Amino acid sequence: MATAPLRSPVFIRSPNPAAKLRLFCFPYAGAGAAVYRQWPEWLPADIEVAAVQLPGREWRIKEPPLEDLHALALDALDAIRDKLDKPFALLGTSLGGGLIFELARVLRSEGLPAPVCLIPLAVGAPHTPEEKLYHMMADDELIAELSEFGVMSDEFTGNDELLELALPILRADCVAHETYPYEEQPPFTFPIWVYGGTGDDSVTRERLEAWSVHTTGECQVHMLPGGHLFVDDMPDMLLQSIVRRLFQSLQRTQ
Repeated sequence: MATAPLRSPVFIRSPNPAAKLRLFCFPYAGAGAAVYRQWPEWLPADIEVAAVQLPGREWRIKEPPLEDLHALALDALDAIRDKLDKPFALLGTSLGGGLIFELARVLRSEGLPAPVCLIPLAVGAPHTPEEKLYHMMADDELIAELSEFGVMSDEFTGNDELLELALPILRADCVAHETYPYEEQPPFTFPIWVYGGTGDDSVTRERLEAWSVHTTGECQVHMLPGGHLFVDDMPDMLLQSIVRRLFQSLQRTQ
């Protein structure tokens, strides 16, 4: 049985009751909510950043990581359920991009409010097969592959104690993402704004464009300089574009 978190899984660094929109942000594999810690400083006050912490990391370190994307979506729903009181968007990087898709489906099945848009970063459409199955790799191979993406820094790869902590989380995240049992359902009606890195060899342009089948609304792919973690490398360029898309999506709901 999972241990209940001692604090909210949702971290809102700069609460703003007057914000027009709440942006729920989900991290990439192995990462925690802290990857979005600076975003409140970079986004306008009308957008309240709510970084969602997944089990097994940072202040939820005592909880076991989950190996099932639907279970992660249910966990995320529990985290955000009482924070759907204003228009909101779902943003996720890599693993987080797949998670927000399943979360949007869960919201729909529960009859809860829909997001004004989805913003998947560095991840192919959920019905498209992954190029590589990282969860099947031996530890050394997994570490080498993820180091190329920048997911694992030298600080981790050179420290056995940190690796012992990080590898189970990374592997669980890879299992959840790569074994997702996609089932066909009606498409969403809200827009999907997709972002990819021009130097990211792990996600093809074709897989990014395939997100279009999951909405009857608008779907656009935006390519930014950088690799798989362009979200860390090019935050200014990314956030400028995201802000435009968020307000564009919000206006359509009013």
